[in-house]
Order: sequence, then structure tokens, then C-alpha cells
Amino acid sequence: MSNEAFLKKVKELNKQANVKEWAKYILSNDSAEIDFPLKSISYALGKLLDANIFIVNAEGNLLGYHERYRVNTQRVRNLIKNKTFPYNYIQRLSGVEETIMNVQIDDNLTIFPVEKRANYPDALTSVVPIVLSDDRLGTLLVGRIQESISDVDGMLIEHAASMIGLEIALEYGKTEVEIEKQLSGAKLAISTLSVTEVKALKGVFTQINQDSQETILTTSEIADKIGVTRSIVVNALRKLVSASVIEQRSMGMKGTYIKVLNPIFAKTLFSNQES
Repeated sequence: MSNEAFLKKVKELNKQANVKEWAKYILSNDSAEIDFPLKSISYALGKLLDANIFIVNAEGNLLGYHERYRVNTQRVRNLIKNKTFPYNYIQRLSGVEETIMNVQIDDNLTIFPVEKRANYPDALTSVVPIVLSDDRLGTLLVGRIQESISDVDGMLIEHAASMIGLEIALEYGKTEVEIEKQLSGAKLAISTLSVTEVKALKGVFTQINQDSQETILTTSEIADKIGVTRSIVVNALRKLVSASVIEQRSMGMKGTYIKVLNPIFAKTLFSNQES
């Protein structure tokens, strides 16, 4: 009977989490337009288990959550808003190598705020390490106000942790592929530049805001400052546009707007020993 109940919940989890849509996230070139799938599985798991769900990676970043019950204080809500958990708590989680179900609220692994212990004396937390190929990727946290996790629910949580581990690994892989792509693109763009164009672009990139990765500048002013002709600056920028390193557009009398599309290019540019 427990197997039937487990399979039923797995099917419901897959349906609620909209698993078939995950491939769109993985394959999308603009994943910012698509919710990270861990948001959907957090909601689905929270609904099925009637629990608060938190998914954090090994660095303590919050990847997904669902608050079935509003029990958190403003302090904890700020942590959620900033999508990061305290270092000391993450260190304690990293010490958990095997799943621990139904941790009491007075335990330092509880996900419930210490300020609320008197309000929820029967609250329970389950801590599930997210592991893939012996790599600790994060932790799945399940918080219930009073009811303990049953064997069937425990199996569902372990299954969900495996799904989450696979998705985190795919996300890391996607990031690594993108970095390699940007690095190759940066090196290729550098190879097309002359010595004077490299010099001109170093002058341009010193004007770019490191946070927003954009700026508005006048090519003639850059040329005068660097000691090259304006045509060299213009041609160098055109090469970067062609290589998809930057986008640019005229702002009329204000100058030229530049937005960096490949943030790795600047590091490659300034590591170039030619001046």
C-alpha cells in the first residue's frame, strides 16, 4: 500500500512541479525569462507535504522556497529576500551527511526562527542532503508545524532531493558551458584586433561601469585621451559588435551607448600584454 501511495505522490509531484517544462529552462538562451525550476518543485512539494520548503546550495544561496505557513520573523524574511542563509547555519547543514527526519524545534538545525519556538513547540524540520555523484550540492529543508514525516512522505522527499540534485547539476553545467563560450568568444575577438585597437579598447573599457556593465562615451574624446585616431576606436568597437562582445547605439550629441554582453572579454583584454 505504501508503494502505491508513494507512486501516486510522485506522479502528483511531477505534475505540480511541471517537470516537462524544465527542459525549456535548460535549453533556453535567455533563462532569466524563465523561472528556475526549483521554484516550482518547492511549491509542489510544499503543497503535497503541507510544509514550508527551502532549498539551499552548498554556498548558502536560496535556490527555491515555498512558505505554506507564514511563521517567519522579519529577520528571516530579510534572509529570504536576499536569497542567502547565515554562514553558521550553512556550516551546520554541511555537517549533516545523512537525512535526518523530524528534528525538534530546539535543535540548532531547525528551520524555524528561534524567536518563534514558544509559538510552535511541536514544529519539526527534516534535513535532506542533496548529493549527486558524491558531490554535496546543497540541502533540502522541510518544515512542518506539528505533524511528523511519515515513511511515504520520507520517500517522496528523498525522491524530490534526487530531482533537485540533477537540476542543480544541470544548472552548474549550463553555467560552465556559458563561461567557456564567453571565454572562447573573447579570445577570438582579441585575435582580430591590432595593437592600436587593443590600446583603444583598454581606454574604452576603463570607462565602463563594472556593476551595470554599460557606459555612454564619446569616441573622439577616447581617441584623444589614448592618443589614437577616432577611426581606430570606431573600428575596434565595430569588431566587438560583430563578435557579440558588446552592443552599441548612438545617443546623438550625448555620444555612444555601450553595453557589455561578454563580461569575460575585459579580463582577457587587460591580460593581453601588448599595449
